[in-house]
Amino acid sequence: MRRLNVFLLALTLLISQAVFANETEAQEKGPAQAIQTAIVKLNQLTAAATYSPRMMGFLIEQEVAPLFDFDYIADEVLLVTNANLSESEVQFFSNKLKKNIVSTLLARLSQANTTSFRFISARPIVGGNIAVQLKVIGYSRYGIYLDLMFHQANDGEWRIYDIVLNSDSLINYYQKMVITKVRRYGIYGMLGRI
Repeated sequence: MRRLNVFLLALTLLISQAVFANETEAQEKGPAQAIQTAIVKLNQLTAAATYSPRMMGFLIEQEVAPLFDFDYIADEVLLVTNANLSESEVQFFSNKLKKNIVSTLLARLSQANTTSFRFISARPIVGGNIAVQLKVIGYSRYGIYLDLMFHQANDGEWRIYDIVLNSDSLINYYQKMVITKVRRYGIYGMLGRI
């Protein structure tokens, strides 16, 4: 009987740990947790001035890049082309965008000596998305205000799909670039030159 009680106690502990582990995973997938994680990762990345450019690139690739939904960004940018591209071409474009955004972020973060991100506000926007306003301290005397747009991706995670700075968004910037390059080089020429 004692063995049965020990076995049942151990089984109860294992089941309760599994239930609580699933509960904490569900809590981590909420928008507030995603926003907090994004701000913490950005601050950790910019706080350490001792990183080499190679280490900074690795950290951006491993910590910051997963916060973005590059497939959604690529789909939104390609809306202006009115072209039917295959899945492999869209994936190629998404990878090129990811490379451009990550390299630009790396260049900008390495230029500033002391940069930090301070949470200002979060507000819901159309479609169940969330706009988070951050103050970037360290680039100018008074700071820069930056809006991060979060949405729930296909896998259920909350990810950044757009960044707005001075009423100009990342998606609008790349849409203008794509339109110019499509007019100049054609759709496949644009894919090679983006």
